[in-house]
Amino acid sequence: MAIAVASFIAVSLTPLSGSALATTTGTKTLPGPSAAVGGLIEASSCVAGPICVALGWNHHGNTSYLWAARWQGDGWTRLQAPPEGNRSGPGITAISCTTKSWCMVTGTNDRNRPIAEELIGTQWTTVRVPAVKGSSNFSIFKVSCETSQWCVGVGSYVANKPNYSDATFLVSETWNGSTWRIVPIDSPRTYAPQLDPGMVDGGEHPTASPQQISCVSKRFCMLAGFWMGVFVEEWNGRSWTKVTAPNAPIPGYDSEFSGGTCLSTTFCIAVGGYPVSNAAWRPLIEQWNGRSWHIVTMPRLPHYFNGKPGFNITGVECSSTTRCEAFGDQTIENSGVNGLMWNGRSWRYVATGIRRSAEVVCLSNDHCQLMG
Repeated sequence: MAIAVASFIAVSLTPLSGSALATTTGTKTLPGPSAAVGGLIEASSCVAGPICVALGWNHHGNTSYLWAARWQGDGWTRLQAPPEGNRSGPGITAISCTTKSWCMVTGTNDRNRPIAEELIGTQWTTVRVPAVKGSSNFSIFKVSCETSQWCVGVGSYVANKPNYSDATFLVSETWNGSTWRIVPIDSPRTYAPQLDPGMVDGGEHPTASPQQISCVSKRFCMLAGFWMGVFVEEWNGRSWTKVTAPNAPIPGYDSEFSGGTCLSTTFCIAVGGYPVSNAAWRPLIEQWNGRSWHIVTMPRLPHYFNGKPGFNITGVECSSTTRCEAFGDQTIENSGVNGLMWNGRSWRYVATGIRRSAEVVCLSNDHCQLMG
């Protein structure tokens, strides 16, 4: 996602009223190095306050580098970037904060090995992440923390195993306040050719693509993603187990989850989309009631989408069971519409401005921010 030089924006979401587009409000600029050209927000996490930490990438010439910033009060201040993630290579891909002074970030170093770093106050500390013996391209690219003493992360690695040469496998690890350890996770397997070239590493035998983890306790988390359709796993405190979720009833095309969030063991939202033709997508939202997933009835697309591609949803945040914000990629330039708002009874379309691949962070029932 290319944005303005040395500019990283957070904006509030505003509802779409009738057929007119509401304008975005509350624009704030993140501090960007004056020499930076372009850039993107890689990950962000917020706690009550609101206090947020955002991580992203800039480049100067042919050199890319990681930056970090903290939102507190009414402005952004720069932080030292995580040292391991600031090297060349894939870098930091996830962050989870539990207090104003503690966050955990995870990702991959320039040797394609997993990394994790704690942010305590303004200082980063690198912690060891165990890797599967004989693995390569190992990364923990999604993480969720309940406290500084407990986190769970999910990622993948490439390995040669019986019957699967150069195959990608899911991996999960938990943090107990001092160490990370590997825990069981279901990793689906098939002999089918790679489904999404460029999206999943690993020869002819990829695995599921996790897109979001959301935890409400040490004993309950949901993982949403896609694997030959929507893909969900549930954490029970010891291991991950695959959970059945319905695909959109469109023959010939696979549905996908790109994000999800849980507020309790009986309220989760997963979002994504499904293609209806080449380059034409429709939003997909599903809800968990504690027993099963069901597809949510969507409102009719606004009139300017008639006969044109819609959009798929890439993320969702909820501050309560009566306030959620979902957002996605735009497919019609200048429409400004790529999100939906939940009021506890139904979804409606919202204007988020002309942005792509951003993140939404909801801090209260009346305060959501679009980071991107």
